[in-house]
Amino acid sequence: MKSRSTRPTRREFFAAAGAVVAAPYVISSAAGYRAPTAGRSGAAAGRQPPSQRITTGLIGSGGRGQQIMAGGDQVVAVCDVDSGHRDKAKAKIDAMSGKRGCAAYGDFREVLARDDIDAVVIATPDHWHVPIAAAAIKAGKAVYVEKPLSVAIHEGRILAHAVARYGAILQVGSQQRSPEYEKFTRACELVRNGRIGRLHTVRVEIVTRPGSTKPWAPQPVPKELDYEMWLGPAPWAPYHKDRCHYNFRFVSDYSGGDVTNWGAHHLDIAQWAIGADASGPLEVEGRGKRLTTGLHDVFYDVNVDFTFPDGVKVELRSGGEDVGTGNVRLAGTEGWILVSRERMDAQPKTLLTSRIGPNEIRLAPAGGAGTHMGIWLDCVRTRNAKGLNAPVEVSHRSATLCHLGNIAMELGRKLKWDAAKEEFIDDDEANRMSWRAMREPWRL
Repeated sequence: MKSRSTRPTRREFFAAAGAVVAAPYVISSAAGYRAPTAGRSGAAAGRQPPSQRITTGLIGSGGRGQQIMAGGDQVVAVCDVDSGHRDKAKAKIDAMSGKRGCAAYGDFREVLARDDIDAVVIATPDHWHVPIAAAAIKAGKAVYVEKPLSVAIHEGRILAHAVARYGAILQVGSQQRSPEYEKFTRACELVRNGRIGRLHTVRVEIVTRPGSTKPWAPQPVPKELDYEMWLGPAPWAPYHKDRCHYNFRFVSDYSGGDVTNWGAHHLDIAQWAIGADASGPLEVEGRGKRLTTGLHDVFYDVNVDFTFPDGVKVELRSGGEDVGTGNVRLAGTEGWILVSRERMDAQPKTLLTSRIGPNEIRLAPAGGAGTHMGIWLDCVRTRNAKGLNAPVEVSHRSATLCHLGNIAMELGRKLKWDAAKEEFIDDDEANRMSWRAMREPWRL
């Protein structure tokens, strides 16, 4: 059969109804990808001329979405299931552009069906990340998706396969690998080049919040919210305000709590320092607390230990009031480095001024763009995924580490993990937890 060389038409796209994207073994390799005109790097060129700008659609325009909605050179569409968020974002985008040309939608498929949109920025609740990203790839779009990449291990693997099959450009919002947080890059370079001797322990401290213990009862759905679409592939549940918008973070049907929120950032740095971007741990065990009343049920006050090859230990801990945005302490046989968004410390202090030589391992992005979003835009322009510094495989492995911690706490026992096969060893119960069923008509 002759393969198609164009994207699905609008009629064909919506005919798929709830089928977000096929599993990787049935994805057509003939998906057309309309690459924008290549140009100079964003950092070198400044504001791109109109012919080289990336037209972008923003999907999910709540708090985080409105923080990053200027991510495209030209934001031409905004999508949100809450009309209040949607209208506010559209007004801001129109004000920034000086025009009233930003279209507003309540269904992400309307955005993906537009042939004039090059890329999408996805800032929805976590349970929608992979389904929308997979559909965007199938529609021929470049994708920027917020972290954590996934809510379950195997859906992340499906997305990674889809990216490879389509040759898509996908960046995850793990911005601590980018120049604006260069302390993390420098700390990992020092470790990877042996400055602290043999790395043996990585201690990751994050804030973990329990949510609310308040009793609840079903509430009327606000008229501005398409609640059925908000739930999407997640199990059906009666509406309550403490379930939606930012509070989704504390409900395990939609998120892994702060273990996948802040953990996705700092466990990502741990894997980077170890050099485990394409692998993972051998064992995991942990314990944590969860609320017994109210809607919120994610783990907090966590204590999780991972064992990596060569005996490297990664300790995930809930920090105290002074933990701030979290930190990573890298300890070796000849010293240690502590790094956070706010500071960097080390012992011996000479590590802080140690220079990385021209023939040593360098982890800083090769491109000239100065921001995480700028790196992504440059890769979209040049159609070169090699310049991404948080690609899907890396971010899938980092999200997997978070999910492993949550599963270990759920089961309350030590688990053995085969990182090559991405499955638990001799543990059917744990393996069932590496995937989540999706509510009809949504599927991967």
